[in-house]
Amino acid sequence: MSTNNRNNQVNEDELDLSVDSSIDLGLDGDTLLEATATSIAPMQFLRSGDQPTRDRIVILGRTRAGKTIYLSRLYEQCWRGNGEIHMETSSGKSHLALLNAVAEMAEHRRWPKATDNSTYLDFQLTWQGHAFTMVSLDYPGEVFRRAFVEQIEDANTAELIDHVKRAAGVVLLIDPIVLSSGKIGDAADDDYGMVQALRFIRGLPGGETVPIGLVLTKIDINADLIRHHGGLRGFANKYCNNLIRVVPALTLFGTCAVRSRRDALGKEIPDLNKPARGLENPIIFCLRNIVANRIKSRDETTKRSQQEFIQREIKQDAEAETKDTRFWLWANVVLLVGLAAVGVLTWIVVRNFL
Repeated sequence: MSTNNRNNQVNEDELDLSVDSSIDLGLDGDTLLEATATSIAPMQFLRSGDQPTRDRIVILGRTRAGKTIYLSRLYEQCWRGNGEIHMETSSGKSHLALLNAVAEMAEHRRWPKATDNSTYLDFQLTWQGHAFTMVSLDYPGEVFRRAFVEQIEDANTAELIDHVKRAAGVVLLIDPIVLSSGKIGDAADDDYGMVQALRFIRGLPGGETVPIGLVLTKIDINADLIRHHGGLRGFANKYCNNLIRVVPALTLFGTCAVRSRRDALGKEIPDLNKPARGLENPIIFCLRNIVANRIKSRDETTKRSQQEFIQREIKQDAEAETKDTRFWLWANVVLLVGLAAVGVLTWIVVRNFL
């Protein structure tokens, strides 16, 4: 094998990431721990309305973070594959749109167009015998900036805020190159904007238990950048430290939804010849914690019910005992009065007789 071919083979192995243990694509990800989280009140713009039912896993990301590609490839993988999760949309139109997005990349080597309008995608998830309804909002990345950075309140941002309020689990999609590029405007969405979003979630009733996974996307083309900082943990410690302050235990994941390569003209095009990596892991992480939260909530509800039952029994016993005490007290009083009356009558009779 020539030197050039050998180098190409090494690069190909690195692209696949199978030989690099420093980038953890395992189910548990890589958990970052920070001793103390900052406590700052959320923006006034985000303080409104009651907390609705938590019924969805929310995927948050800025423009070009890869939301559409992640969702479409995740759906294709979970619909057609034999992985841990099975997904099915509630709409045939959404089903076709998601699979067509993947087919467009595979057959025509074209990336999906940027999302123009906010679209709700309803999924039925099945995992380890548990059934979930997952509602994802595929929204233009600009809406995220308007909501959490510029703090502009309009119909689109209000819809996104309501969507976030309903989060039972959160997946943050961040392109590592954006955070490390040094472009303040782009990085502000993934830094300041994400901080405001996380602080908002944590400040909601029950928000402290919502599982949050941080996903570094496009891990194939960002592999060298991640390795340069010592893996996911090293990169996050340098570029995501503000997020870690808000979420003291933040679980990290690396994903690659669609590989990319250069065509003959040097243009970057999608390459689906290699499998996606790590797409299910952040979702499983959320589902596992959602189930744990449900069990904990159910146990607490059962415990409260038992305590309330015991307290009612104690109260009823006390009331019954009080009634018994009163009954016997009055019975004794009546008896004593009766005896006294009999005594008086007896004395009168005897006195008259004598």
